[in-house]
Amino acid sequence: MYTLEEIEKYTNGTIINGDKKTILKRYSVNNKHKKGEFFIPIIFHEIDREKYVIDSVKAGGIGFIINKNSQRYEEIIQSAKKINPNICIIEVEGVNKALYQLGLESRKRNIDKPIIAVTGSVGKSTLSNLIAKILETEKKVLYDFNNQNNNTKWHISQTLMDFENYEMAVIELGISRIGVMTQLSKLVEPSITVINSIGTAHLNNFKTIETTLKEKLHITDYIKDKKILFINADDAYLQKVEKTNLYDIRKYSLREAYDIKEYEGKPSFKTKIYGKETEFNLDLYGKHHISNIILAIKIGEIYNISYENIVKAINSFKAIDGRFKVIKNNQKNITIIDDAYNSSLIAAKFGLEIANKIESKRKIAVLGKLGEESHKMNEELGKFFENLEFDYLFTTGEYAENLIKGAEKFLKKENIKCFKEKNSLMSELDKTVEEGDLIYIKAANSEHFNEIVKYFKEKYGIL
Repeated sequence: MYTLEEIEKYTNGTIINGDKKTILKRYSVNNKHKKGEFFIPIIFHEIDREKYVIDSVKAGGIGFIINKNSQRYEEIIQSAKKINPNICIIEVEGVNKALYQLGLESRKRNIDKPIIAVTGSVGKSTLSNLIAKILETEKKVLYDFNNQNNNTKWHISQTLMDFENYEMAVIELGISRIGVMTQLSKLVEPSITVINSIGTAHLNNFKTIETTLKEKLHITDYIKDKKILFINADDAYLQKVEKTNLYDIRKYSLREAYDIKEYEGKPSFKTKIYGKETEFNLDLYGKHHISNIILAIKIGEIYNISYENIVKAINSFKAIDGRFKVIKNNQKNITIIDDAYNSSLIAAKFGLEIANKIESKRKIAVLGKLGEESHKMNEELGKFFENLEFDYLFTTGEYAENLIKGAEKFLKKENIKCFKEKNSLMSELDKTVEEGDLIYIKAANSEHFNEIVKYFKEKYGIL
């Protein structure tokens, strides 16, 4: 918690209105306003959230930050004071920079508390969540994986502002540009770092896989305390990471599990926890979860989480919304696979491959734009249908023609359907789905394919 006066100090801002001793307990950076929140209207994904300031005041917000150079400066301040004469207002040179400074200060205040920082090209949210679930069986853990894009420096800064109420944190770090990972490492000053994969996500910015790996390794720039970097030894590029005296490199691998079996994409296996052989039958799809569990166990052991609690957390772990969450209507025998949070070439191939193992009458792929905008990659994804037993492809987006070009040799022409926009796709998909079908839904988060998932969940009464 900060007082208004402290916010003024750490952002190099100026209090325009409100009592400087007011305690600000909760903070928001989006347009889902709640009573008592202090609104920080960042510019994110080219959207200036300043336009939501008055909405936040009307919702009972306690105050907000405003850019001193805002074109609507006087209008916003006067409107806000009419609604609440005591509203807390601070002007700053730049709202995004101000929030980052607050994040740095929050970490400084809690510098003795360990943070586990996780990055990777595919699956880092699920891995981060799994680690947190194991640790929170015995410790108060700060984490935030509610299917939001929370891995930017501004969202991480907001998360850290609540750190004083926790013992440790698990933070996901995502990057799309060169130089950003160093800023994130400075922000979180991690004790343990994890790189789980190196893939093609954001390759249009990084140009090469080697550059991607180099940037991901900057996660260790401000590493402290335990100074451990975990890397996935099953990843061909991470195997190339060389030893260093700056931190301890530790590897984890699928090879640390044995007696691996798989039924319709759900794996079972054995591994050791504190030297004791343990068997798991996962309620998750995909063998990649095994290596994630191997790593999470290692981190649980580092922080002395009991054997019983590690096992309990793993057995109760469920898929997160948008990350290959399998949803079923048993009455109609309809299977919906919600993989709509984000997409990349590797992730889409991976998801299609796992969905292909799940028994169904017919299989329908609903694919939107990949995260990386590449004609070549979309065509490559289309060609991947040669290895699958899918019956339909529904697609939309900027590179749909390339996806279709790759897939047309492996699916019936009349079963490949392209649409200019999402609503038309949903309407035709609704007419196509029959009892016994499986629908796999995957796209870049900006495509909002979660709305397709929501529609079919409501239609078939799936909670």
